[in-house]
Amino acid sequence: MSQPDTSGDCSFSDLDELVKTLQLAVHIPTFLLGLLLNLLAIRGFSTFLKKRWPDYAATSIYMINLAVFDLLQVLSLPFKMALSPVRLPFPSLCTLVECLYFVSMYGSIFTICFISLDRFLAIQYPLLVSHLRSPRKIFGICCTIWVLVWAGSIPIYSFHGEEEILRCFHNMSNHTWKARVFLPLEVFGFLLPMGVMGFCSTRSIHILLGRRDYTQDWVQQRACIWTIAASLAVFVVSFFPVHLGFFLQFLVRNDFIMECRAKRRISLFLQLSLCFSNINCCLDVFCYYFVIKEFRMGIMAHRPSRVQLVLQDTTLTRG
Repeated sequence: MSQPDTSGDCSFSDLDELVKTLQLAVHIPTFLLGLLLNLLAIRGFSTFLKKRWPDYAATSIYMINLAVFDLLQVLSLPFKMALSPVRLPFPSLCTLVECLYFVSMYGSIFTICFISLDRFLAIQYPLLVSHLRSPRKIFGICCTIWVLVWAGSIPIYSFHGEEEILRCFHNMSNHTWKARVFLPLEVFGFLLPMGVMGFCSTRSIHILLGRRDYTQDWVQQRACIWTIAASLAVFVVSFFPVHLGFFLQFLVRNDFIMECRAKRRISLFLQLSLCFSNINCCLDVFCYYFVIKEFRMGIMAHRPSRVQLVLQDTTLTRG
């Protein structure tokens, strides 16, 4: 989503070559590792879901949904690498790849947001957990997420306007960067989910700290607190730079920033942010296997405590 190759005397071709080399180094191992681990995660959580273990069915649905979004993003990476450097005479393939990429990104964001909200409710209102976290309701939430992200992808079809020759993820049309198109996507696609996750995570930590002197399971709750804090930090580190880059590019494309050096730096920052944010498709998997380990421990014990259930749900966000 960089600037055109040239803007007057301001050239971006050298930056594109640098990013192309870096993408090869980052995306190839991300694709191979992410493909394998996300397929294994889907298989693992599908096994738990098939067994319909009542304490873990809702969590398994959330995890499968997140793994599918991560898998879609992983599958889009080879096409992103292959199509970005070349100029295509037709937009359909480019639009499909861009849709898959951004649908998977925002689908992951919304899924993580609902996981955080679900975890907060499990800690704040434990008596309501069994009612609010039925598999049918969680499945309905996941279906709603898919509808929302696909509906939100509609502006992607006009990313390149009427250009005869285009480059995927480059040279977005001026219409794409209009305030009426860009700002709703920025607010509802990132700022609102980040606000919800920030509130739920900080409240959850505050509640667990308040129980320190009234619980015999402080060791588990302390691990829960560290997991929540780390998950929030990783979420911000993963997605905040990308959306900051989008906002800076919005300023460039609307002529608020016109100096060539600033444009080049913003273009490089945005492309690097997008490149490194894809690594989270692999990092999520480590959370999945911690959750599976907790599942197995709970099944062996046959009587998982409420704190164990909360701890399992607090290991569900981005790693």
